[in-house]
Amino acid sequence: MDDVVIRSSRPDDMSAVADLRWQWSVEEGGATPGVTQDEYREAMSAFAAAHPETHRCVVAERDGRVLGMAWLGLVARPPTPDRPGRRLTADVQTVYVHPDLRGAGVAKRLVTALLEVADELGVERTSVHSSVEGETLYRRLGFGDARLLLQRPPED
Repeated sequence: MDDVVIRSSRPDDMSAVADLRWQWSVEEGGATPGVTQDEYREAMSAFAAAHPETHRCVVAERDGRVLGMAWLGLVARPPTPDRPGRRLTADVQTVYVHPDLRGAGVAKRLVTALLEVADELGVERTSVHSSVEGETLYRRLGFGDARLLLQRPPED
Protein backbone atom coordinates (compact mmCIF):
# COMPACT_ATOMS: atom_id res chain seq x y z
CA MET A 1 0.00 0.00 0.00
CA ASP A 2 2.07 2.86 -1.30
CA ASP A 3 -0.63 5.36 -0.36
CA VAL A 4 -0.28 4.60 3.37
CA VAL A 5 2.08 6.89 5.29
CA ILE A 6 3.64 5.72 8.57
CA ARG A 7 4.58 8.64 10.80
CA SER A 8 4.90 9.77 14.40
CA SER A 9 1.59 10.71 15.90
CA ARG A 10 0.64 14.28 16.65
CA PRO A 11 -1.62 15.53 19.45
CA ASP A 12 -4.47 16.04 17.00
CA ASP A 13 -4.30 12.33 16.05
CA MET A 14 -5.28 11.12 19.50
CA SER A 15 -9.05 11.20 18.90
CA ALA A 16 -8.56 8.95 15.86
CA VAL A 17 -6.16 6.73 17.84
CA ALA A 18 -8.79 6.47 20.57
CA ASP A 19 -11.43 5.56 18.00
CA LEU A 20 -9.22 2.76 16.67
CA ARG A 21 -8.73 1.37 20.17
CA TRP A 22 -12.48 1.68 20.79
CA GLN A 23 -13.22 -0.23 17.59
CA TRP A 24 -10.70 -2.92 18.52
CA SER A 25 -11.80 -3.35 22.14
CA VAL A 26 -15.51 -2.56 22.10
CA GLU A 27 -16.80 -3.19 18.59
CA GLU A 28 -14.57 -6.12 17.64
CA GLY A 29 -13.64 -7.45 21.08
CA GLY A 30 -16.93 -7.05 22.89
CA ALA A 31 -15.50 -5.15 25.87
CA THR A 32 -17.99 -3.19 27.94
CA PRO A 33 -16.80 0.41 28.04
CA GLY A 34 -16.59 2.19 31.38
CA VAL A 35 -16.87 5.62 29.76
CA THR A 36 -18.48 7.19 26.73
CA GLN A 37 -16.53 7.27 23.48
CA ASP A 38 -16.06 11.04 23.84
CA GLU A 39 -14.70 10.57 27.37
CA TYR A 40 -12.35 7.90 26.06
CA ARG A 41 -11.07 10.26 23.36
CA GLU A 42 -10.32 12.83 26.09
CA ALA A 43 -8.57 10.18 28.20
CA MET A 44 -6.38 9.08 25.27
CA SER A 45 -5.43 12.68 24.48
CA ALA A 46 -4.62 13.33 28.13
CA PHE A 47 -2.52 10.16 28.34
CA ALA A 48 -0.46 11.05 25.28
CA ALA A 49 0.07 14.61 26.52
CA ALA A 50 1.14 13.39 29.98
CA HIS A 51 3.56 10.68 28.78
CA PRO A 52 5.66 11.96 25.85
CA GLU A 53 8.89 10.65 27.40
CA THR A 54 7.61 7.14 28.18
CA HIS A 55 5.21 6.41 25.32
CA ARG A 56 5.69 7.01 21.61
CA CYS A 57 2.95 6.41 19.08
CA VAL A 58 3.19 5.93 15.34
CA VAL A 59 0.20 5.93 13.04
CA ALA A 60 -0.71 4.71 9.58
CA GLU A 61 -2.47 7.37 7.57
CA ARG A 62 -4.20 7.11 4.21
CA ASP A 63 -5.88 10.06 2.52
CA GLY A 64 -5.64 12.09 5.74
CA ARG A 65 -7.34 9.40 7.84
CA VAL A 66 -5.56 7.55 10.67
CA LEU A 67 -6.22 3.83 10.11
CA GLY A 68 -3.51 2.17 12.19
CA MET A 69 -1.50 2.71 15.35
CA ALA A 70 1.30 1.24 17.41
CA TRP A 71 2.80 2.37 20.71
CA LEU A 72 6.25 1.96 22.24
CA GLY A 73 6.39 2.02 26.03
CA LEU A 74 9.82 3.03 27.37
CA VAL A 75 11.25 2.18 30.78
CA ALA A 76 14.50 3.59 32.15
CA ARG A 77 16.73 1.01 33.81
CA PRO A 78 18.62 1.77 37.04
CA PRO A 79 22.38 2.02 36.58
CA THR A 80 24.62 -0.87 37.55
CA PRO A 81 28.29 -0.64 38.59
CA ASP A 82 29.42 -2.04 35.25
CA ARG A 83 26.90 0.02 33.24
CA PRO A 84 26.37 3.39 34.96
CA GLY A 85 24.79 4.73 31.78
CA ARG A 86 22.33 1.86 31.47
CA ARG A 87 19.77 2.47 28.80
CA LEU A 88 16.09 1.94 28.25
CA THR A 89 13.99 -1.13 27.69
CA ALA A 90 10.89 -0.93 25.54
CA ASP A 91 7.62 -2.74 25.01
CA VAL A 92 5.66 -2.75 21.76
CA GLN A 93 2.05 -2.04 22.71
CA THR A 94 -1.38 -1.59 21.19
CA VAL A 95 -0.67 -2.44 17.55
CA TYR A 96 -3.89 -2.20 15.56
CA VAL A 97 -4.75 -1.82 11.90
CA HIS A 98 -8.24 -0.98 10.64
CA PRO A 99 -9.86 -3.90 8.76
CA ASP A 100 -9.68 -1.91 5.50
CA LEU A 101 -5.85 -2.11 5.60
CA ARG A 102 -5.28 -5.57 7.05
CA GLY A 103 -3.18 -8.02 5.11
CA ALA A 104 -1.26 -5.29 3.28
CA GLY A 105 1.84 -5.16 5.49
CA VAL A 106 0.76 -2.09 7.47
CA ALA A 107 1.26 -3.73 10.87
CA LYS A 108 4.79 -4.70 9.84
CA ARG A 109 5.51 -1.13 8.78
CA LEU A 110 4.12 0.24 12.07
CA VAL A 111 6.21 -2.12 14.21
CA THR A 112 9.29 -1.50 12.07
CA ALA A 113 8.85 2.23 12.66
CA LEU A 114 8.69 1.61 16.42
CA LEU A 115 11.83 -0.51 16.28
CA GLU A 116 13.60 2.32 14.47
CA VAL A 117 12.55 4.68 17.29
CA ALA A 118 13.86 2.16 19.83
CA ASP A 119 17.18 1.92 17.99
CA GLU A 120 17.49 5.72 17.77
CA LEU A 121 16.93 5.95 21.54
CA GLY A 122 19.53 3.27 22.27
CA VAL A 123 17.04 0.80 23.73
CA GLU A 124 18.86 -2.31 24.95
CA ARG A 125 15.88 -4.69 24.77
CA THR A 126 12.42 -4.52 23.16
CA SER A 127 9.66 -6.94 24.09
CA VAL A 128 6.10 -7.55 23.01
CA HIS A 129 3.14 -9.38 24.50
CA SER A 130 1.76 -10.74 21.25
CA SER A 131 -1.62 -12.01 20.27
CA VAL A 132 -1.70 -15.41 18.58
CA GLU A 133 -2.44 -13.62 15.30
CA GLY A 134 0.57 -11.32 15.67
CA GLU A 135 3.17 -13.88 16.71
CA THR A 136 4.34 -14.69 13.17
CA LEU A 137 4.91 -11.01 12.39
CA TYR A 138 6.95 -10.42 15.53
CA ARG A 139 9.08 -13.51 14.96
CA ARG A 140 9.76 -12.36 11.38
CA LEU A 141 10.94 -9.03 12.81
CA GLY A 142 13.46 -10.76 15.09
CA PHE A 143 11.51 -11.27 18.32
CA GLY A 144 12.14 -14.57 20.06
CA ASP A 145 11.43 -16.39 23.27
CA ALA A 146 13.09 -15.12 26.44
CA ARG A 147 13.49 -18.01 28.82
CA LEU A 148 13.71 -15.93 32.01
CA LEU A 149 11.08 -13.32 31.20
CA LEU A 150 8.45 -14.07 33.83
CA GLN A 151 5.22 -12.30 34.61
CA ARG A 152 2.88 -12.23 37.57
CA PRO A 153 -0.81 -11.56 37.12
CA PRO A 154 -2.40 -9.14 39.55
CA GLU A 155 -4.09 -10.54 42.62
CA ASP A 156 -7.87 -10.58 42.48
